[in-house]
Formats: sequence, C-alpha cells, structure tokens
Amino acid sequence: MNLNRVAQFFRDYSFARFFLPLGIILLVVSFFLFNTIDKNKGFIKTEATVSKVELYEEEYWTGNTHHEATYSITVKYTVDGKEYEEDYGVYPIMKVGDKVSIVYNPADPHDIAQPIGVVWPLACIAGGIACLAASVVSIIRTHAKNKAMKAQEEEWIHG
Repeated sequence: MNLNRVAQFFRDYSFARFFLPLGIILLVVSFFLFNTIDKNKGFIKTEATVSKVELYEEEYWTGNTHHEATYSITVKYTVDGKEYEEDYGVYPIMKVGDKVSIVYNPADPHDIAQPIGVVWPLACIAGGIACLAASVVSIIRTHAKNKAMKAQEEEWIHG
C-alpha cells in the first residue's frame, strides 16, 4: 500500500477514523465501570466528613491551558460506633468539614470507595454503540461512493 492510498483512506474515512476509536474507548470504559460496580456489590453507603486536605499538586499552566491545584482528601466516618479515617482520593479543592458519600465493605470498613450508579456505565455503552454504528455506516457509504466514482471514472476513460 503506497502513501497516496494511506492518505486517501484517512481523508475519505475521516468520520470513521474518529468515531471508531471513540466507540471502542467508551465500551472499554463502561466495562471498567461495571467491573467497579460489581466489586463494590454489597458495600454499604454512608456519609463521611472531610477531615484532612493536603496539597497534592500545585496549579500550573501548559501553554494556554490552566490546570487547577489538586488535593489529597482524607475522610472520617463511623461504622457500628467505631470511627474510621481513610484516604478518599485526589480531587480539586474540598474543605475540612465537607460531607461526601462513600461506600464501605461491611467485612472490612477500611475498604471504601465512591458510590457509582449504573447511569454512567449505561451511557458509555449507549455512546460506544452509537459511535461504532455511525462508523460502520460511514465506512459503507464512503466505500460505496468511492466505488461509484471509480466506475464513473472508468466509464469516462473507456467511454
């Protein structure tokens, strides 16, 4: 395959070359989200209080893009009358005393996570399928158009 054919492929199939990988990425993300939901099955939802906020990364600029500072967040919560304090993750600014929702493993209350509903994974699946379908339709239409143009070109040449 010569470079002209590669360039023509990328020019002709520009819609599909964007949406095909996007659809695959969305489906992979939905798989990981559903896997997280499955891992947290049986966890109990509760409210925690931000107990510590430490600077994780200062704000900075990359060219014209501003990146906000991020902070390592620690939360306190109570399970069966016993207080626990665990790392919650790295987020933009939160204040000590802010309330957040968590889920914890009843067998090991130190094991916490953020609650994830099924809306985001389902949205990712729907978006991924839509992107893949749009890509396939685009490829079929572009291929048919190219085939028709080639046939017309042959007709003009051989009259």
